[in-house]
Amino acid sequence: MTTSTLRLPLLLAATASALLCAACASNPTTAAATPAASAPAAATTGTPPRPAGGHGLTATIGSYDANRDGTVTRAEMDAVRLQRFQRGDTNGDGWLSEAEYVAEYETRLKQQYFDDGKEPDDFYTQAVKQASVRFAIVDRDRNGQYTLEEDRAVGERVFAQHDTNGDGVISRDDPPRERPARNDADDGKTN
Repeated sequence: MTTSTLRLPLLLAATASALLCAACASNPTTAAATPAASAPAAATTGTPPRPAGGHGLTATIGSYDANRDGTVTRAEMDAVRLQRFQRGDTNGDGWLSEAEYVAEYETRLKQQYFDDGKEPDDFYTQAVKQASVRFAIVDRDRNGQYTLEEDRAVGERVFAQHDTNGDGVISRDDPPRERPARNDADDGKTN
């Protein structure tokens, strides 16, 4: 494959993203829509839920609550994660390289900034850099190929972390996870 052939999927993805941004900017009802009112459109157009990232309960619900009912089912999380994975796999080889993984996240973050009328700032830059760090963590076998299987394992861990009452739904009704008691006598040092 030539270098220009490898760049074509990235160019197509960038073009599609630009067209999506232009369509959103030209639709005066988009900015006025409430999250609940815009949920069906987001689910059908492939626009990922917000926010672009985060690990807390609020960010998790915001990221995966596709129908905007305030809860996240396992099916919702799996569907959003699959959508993101497939969107990131720009060359269609069934796995994400670090560049694809970071680019998919940056596209979501860029859309969020655009929707909020913000320009990329220092937080944006750091968040994109952090995506590379995350890739090194989620690519469990360290082969440079983030697979759908690895992504599903991450989804399972995230879901279990937030569904603390075990009812199969992540919501604000889930009690905070208890942290193990800290033993001050055990400072973690070994002799």
